[in-house]
Amino acid sequence: MKITGASIRRFLEKPDKTIGAVLLYGPNESFVHEAAQTLAAWALGKSDDPYAITKLGDDEIKKDGAKLADALSAQSLLGGPTIVWVRANGKGGDDAILDALKTIESGAPSGYLIVEAGDLGSTAALVRDFGAAKNGAVIAFYEETEAERGQYAKALAKDLKIEFDRDAEERFLGALPPDRGLARQEVEKLALYSHNLGRKISVEDLEALMASEAESALDAASLAAAQGRVAQAVESLARIDALSGVSALRALLRRLHQLREARALIDQGMSPTDAIAKLRPPVFWKERDAVAAQARLWTAKKLNAAYDVLWTAELRSKTAGAPQELIAADAYRGVAKLVGN
Repeated sequence: MKITGASIRRFLEKPDKTIGAVLLYGPNESFVHEAAQTLAAWALGKSDDPYAITKLGDDEIKKDGAKLADALSAQSLLGGPTIVWVRANGKGGDDAILDALKTIESGAPSGYLIVEAGDLGSTAALVRDFGAAKNGAVIAFYEETEAERGQYAKALAKDLKIEFDRDAEERFLGALPPDRGLARQEVEKLALYSHNLGRKISVEDLEALMASEAESALDAASLAAAQGRVAQAVESLARIDALSGVSALRALLRRLHQLREARALIDQGMSPTDAIAKLRPPVFWKERDAVAAQARLWTAKKLNAAYDVLWTAELRSKTAGAPQELIAADAYRGVAKLVGN
């Protein structure tokens, strides 16, 4: 079943219980991930089983073709739902995913399958088969307009009980990044600031908060590059006024050092989650899941290639008159593209 338009919101608010597998894809990765979280929470219901949700990457499925089927057929220890959440960054797991869809279509006992994919073409096998399935659904998420993003931010600010002074709301909405996930982070940051403030948010408040925008944008850029999200990484860099190319390169280098340490622990037999928990300095709690997912994607070979990209870029950027911002952006693109190789 293909779900489009206004039906998407209705489906996410009240999912069809006859649907056992959902493919979420498109260029708007924040929308895709947010929808996957919504469906996972719905499928989980009131279950408090910490192992009810199994997250798999297509690299794991490619290495072990039976891993997805085994996860879907596994019984919850507490008798609750079984949910399998697949992050499909490439085509390595397509065959196993389509086999799982066939099992769900056949009516055999199975868990709930959520597939979070990237910007697939409309003729891709996953899109075609999920769209034609009786017990499956496919939803594409595209970039939103500025008006749609403004409506979303205003509604979220209202839900979080943020009140603006005259001109402050317009100023805040005008400064929001185009990515839905980053925009949500900005609204949530403002909600923390306004909690128990005792008055409405002013333009002066916004200016004080935006003083740290460069640092947060640099964190967002390095995180996006490590996830292989080229467009978001470059867009986050572009948001920084008077960007220092060397600072940007070193921010990404610190991110890679973090992943190298995590990868070493994983290669010693530690789970990604435990490896991230062991890192020092500690990983910011909101980034732990993302960094754990990155650690699965980055092999020692890819990390070495990324170091080469950054070191070469830093040497170029230190040449007199070198366009540091452009060099940094090219390096972020190069590192991000290594994730899918």
